[in-house]
Amino acid sequence: MTQNHNYDTPAQGATNWDLPLNSNFEQLDTDVEIRDSKSNVGTYQPKAGAKFLATDTGDVYLGDGSAWNRLGGIADTAGTVSASIQRELLRGNVVPMAPGTSAADAIDPATTNTPIQDGIDAVAKKGGGYALLPPTTIPESGPVHARTDTGLVGFGPDTTKISFPANSDGLVFDASQNGGQAVSRFSIDGVALNGPGPTTSSGVAVHFTDGDTSQCTFGHVIFWGWKNSVYRVDSGVGPFENRHELLTVYGCDAGDENALFEFNSWYGPAQWFGTVVAYPESSSSGKTSTLIYSKGGTQLFDVVTTGGTIGTLLHQLWDGNVRVGTAHWEPENSLAASAANPGALFRFEGGLEGEVGRVKLVNVSGTASTVDYVYELAYDSYMGRPANQKRLGPVFRHRDLVNQNVVDVASPIDRSLPSFYDGATADVDVTHSSGKTGGLRVLGEAGVGMG
Repeated sequence: MTQNHNYDTPAQGATNWDLPLNSNFEQLDTDVEIRDSKSNVGTYQPKAGAKFLATDTGDVYLGDGSAWNRLGGIADTAGTVSASIQRELLRGNVVPMAPGTSAADAIDPATTNTPIQDGIDAVAKKGGGYALLPPTTIPESGPVHARTDTGLVGFGPDTTKISFPANSDGLVFDASQNGGQAVSRFSIDGVALNGPGPTTSSGVAVHFTDGDTSQCTFGHVIFWGWKNSVYRVDSGVGPFENRHELLTVYGCDAGDENALFEFNSWYGPAQWFGTVVAYPESSSSGKTSTLIYSKGGTQLFDVVTTGGTIGTLLHQLWDGNVRVGTAHWEPENSLAASAANPGALFRFEGGLEGEVGRVKLVNVSGTASTVDYVYELAYDSYMGRPANQKRLGPVFRHRDLVNQNVVDVASPIDRSLPSFYDGATADVDVTHSSGKTGGLRVLGEAGVGMG
């Protein structure tokens, strides 16, 4: 039962029940806070003890019987802290935010070669927190090592940028640099990771080198100027349960690498990627860049949008398990056809699952590179397995971009582990010389044509 908070309750059978109720109303005038815009404070009677909150400014007033007196604002304390922190950020400083830190702990990049690492380490020592980054480019002399329960927050990747020198990795996930424990719950948002330029030797923008990193989040992150992969998982490393919202790749050249996004480990539970936008260039390698290379683990990509000197969108082999929801391929390069043609956009090898929801091909430049096939189902000689259990979605294509056909069955498929294509039989070429198995089921002609 709720307490009546000292309000009077009329006695049963009382004839003067109005007196305690009137007293209650008088008390309500001071107990219940009045809320309205600041300009309307004068329209309310300032009874002694009455409280007024200005909903538009946060100002708090107390009535004294004749006037409203401002006591302060609900944001006064926070506003003072926020203003001081903002001043430090606008000065170009890194501000660690963790229990026990303040604006006085701001790090001036002019006084250290590792301002980003210093900021992460400062909050890690407090048990976790965020390093707030200023709206400018912050030079870092070497790789930044992620720590558990820490993060980087910028003003947006077009404004807050971390620049790395030649031959240096960018953001590294290394258990040996995290007290021997795999990094968990690291986050980064609103930041660009800039390499030295697409013609200068660089490390990897995001590199998983040791430990099964988990539960990390990437918001909107831009990669620019890397002559290497921008996201690489080394062999023997199995990151999992990591989430990536929007990753954008500009001015990077991975023509000499396996791909812009490399997963080299044979294991690793699911990682989710929301939208990946990639517009690589070939100024150094003279080759197209593959987008995704998966030898193991599970990777889920909702949307990939590509252009520039992009080549193969996915090369899956060994124990890779990959799903791409929607793929947009819009190459704009002017390389010679022999150098630019990636053979197939999706190269599936091996027996684990692979799925593509839908593919759209666009030729906007008139000089775009071409592919022989959209899908290639091939034999994995390393694992000794055919390309089983694939689900190939419909292709909405610009005919000028496909030289041969949509699907190339380059190896027999195990009939007991079939693959499926949402299209017509005329879209499929069987190029292997072995006996046909019927392991690819074409679904587009399952119904009766009407019209």
